[in-house]
Amino acid sequence: MTSKLTILLPLALALLAHVAHAKIDYEEAEKHFNTCKAETGAEETFEDVIKKEKIPTSDKGMCLVECEFRLKGIYDKEGKYDPEGTKKYFSKVFSHLPENIDKSVKIAEECSKMDVEGLDKCEAAVKQLTCTRAKAVQQNIHLKD
Repeated sequence: MTSKLTILLPLALALLAHVAHAKIDYEEAEKHFNTCKAETGAEETFEDVIKKEKIPTSDKGMCLVECEFRLKGIYDKEGKYDPEGTKKYFSKVFSHLPENIDKSVKIAEECSKMDVEGLDKCEAAVKQLTCTRAKAVQQNIHLKD
């Protein structure tokens, strides 16, 4: 019995540590994704957009991004950048890496100030997402850490 406990206890603790430090709540992310997919009529898949982090290029797919931003709190209900909502989102995502919270908020803030003149709200969201991802990679910040 002791040998089983010796083997299982470290395994259980490792699993708990992994779950407690997961950056993306995939269950919540899938709910948001499905809500936005229904709202926009996008054909993109959860696997591609969320798990593989592919940025949609179709019109409906770009609106999926804007919807996701609203549901995560990065955008307000009118589709405008929300600094408080963004901080709350990154505080949750990076709870195990607090040094990435302020860095990520700063990146999102910078990208929210990009010139999006002439773009609709969906195109603007994709432009800001593309900017945010590029700057995050430069600073070695990844949502899947």
